[in-house]
Amino acid sequence: MHKKPQQRVVAAISLFMIAILLSGCSLLFGGRSSEGDPTPEVEDRAVVPTFTPTPELPPTEIPAPTAEAPAVVEIAPTEAEVAAPAEESAPEEAAAPAEEPTEPAPSPTPVPKVVVSAAAANVRTGPGTEYGLAGAVNQGQAFDVVGKNADGTWWQFCCVNGQQAWVFGELVSVENADGVTVAQDIPPTPVPVAAAPVQQAPAPTVAPAAPVEEAPAPTDVPEAAPPPPAGAVNAGGCGGDDGCKFRVTGGPTLAPNSGGELKFQLFFMHSGVDGGQPQGDYRLGIEKDGQLISTFADTTSRALDKNQGSMGPYNYEAKIAASDLPGGSLEGNYSFWVLDGNRERDSDVYQLFIPAGQGEVWIQFDQG
Repeated sequence: MHKKPQQRVVAAISLFMIAILLSGCSLLFGGRSSEGDPTPEVEDRAVVPTFTPTPELPPTEIPAPTAEAPAVVEIAPTEAEVAAPAEESAPEEAAAPAEEPTEPAPSPTPVPKVVVSAAAANVRTGPGTEYGLAGAVNQGQAFDVVGKNADGTWWQFCCVNGQQAWVFGELVSVENADGVTVAQDIPPTPVPVAAAPVQQAPAPTVAPAAPVEEAPAPTDVPEAAPPPPAGAVNAGGCGGDDGCKFRVTGGPTLAPNSGGELKFQLFFMHSGVDGGQPQGDYRLGIEKDGQLISTFADTTSRALDKNQGSMGPYNYEAKIAASDLPGGSLEGNYSFWVLDGNRERDSDVYQLFIPAGQGEVWIQFDQG
């Protein structure tokens, strides 16, 4: 019981000593006065706070500020807006369906055509004058091209008399021919059949009278001569020592003749000389229905003279009126051949039919 007051005294003294220590030594050791009195003077000192160093902490990364979405502020409608009736919106017209883009129509492919540039031209069943006639066309007529031959000199077109035909390229102009291909239905080239040469039939041998009781068979009876070509009554045999050397290599080509005349343009040439040298002093032998037409035999070809006609080159030209022909018309069957300078036959005999409406004839003869 007596220890508690003592402990309180000790605690009070301890506190007093701590206060003195905190206030500095000046409370214990005061300064001297000017008279040297040891009377302690209480010196007023400002209490200076002490600073305790703060431990440095490692820097902390501060995240970058993120943009926050602005707050949505709802504005309440005013009374007037609440009171006003909502206007009915007009119904929107139905949007027209979008038109799908259409591709432009391709431009049509140009159709190849032939336009007749000659005054008149014969057309044939094949690409060459050795083919038969399919008809005739006139200047300015245009036809669709369906093919051509391998070297592009003849054109197949549609149509004449209801059928496809061929025309020589030099007698027409061609349009849009780049896509034309070689025709696949070209007929085979016809082989001209030459008529047999006319031979004079020898006089028949008369057997001598034999006794009645015995009639021996005749001996050494010659074979009968072949008949002359049909209608070629005046052709005669081939003359000279070189035989019938001319042959037809072009034509016959026919064309209309409004003048009512039979007109021949012939080209006598030698393909072995200068690629086709014109030959002179040759003429045409021709007859109709067995009657010789001497007008054509009186006209001769001209050497080294080459003219260009609508149907082909020529160095012989002659004509006769229809009224001077047998029957008084151009239409009919003809036989023709070449005569040399001695008026002897120098080619085979050929047949020619001239239909109504035709009157011009072109033929090329070659002795090469």
